Amino acid sequence: MPNSDGEGANAQQQIENLKAAMREITHEISNPIGVLRMAAYFLESGDTAPGKKEHYIGLINESLDKIELQLKRLKALRENPTKTIDEIPNPLESPSSPGAPKS
Repeated sequence: MPNSDGEGANAQQQIENLKAAMREITHEISNPIGVLRMAAYFLESGDTAPGKKEHYIGLINESLDKIELQLKRLKALRENPTKTIDEIPNPLESPSSPGAPKS
């Protein structure tokens, strides 16, 4: 039995939802990667000012945590592709203000 127009529209909406999710998650992964590159550069430069090494290691750990959270969101989308990206919790955002990073 051929798909009805409603099923086709639903499939198209799922594709659009996944595209939007990929754009957002790609952005949310690209930013921490930039921080990782910067921290690696400064660590390689031999900048041994007091506290600098610890600061850069902290940035590395924060960035890795952010990437890990986004990978968890990707997994959640894979497990339930009918959801939109807005329906997948992002622990980096405040529940009261979508899009705003937590402090």
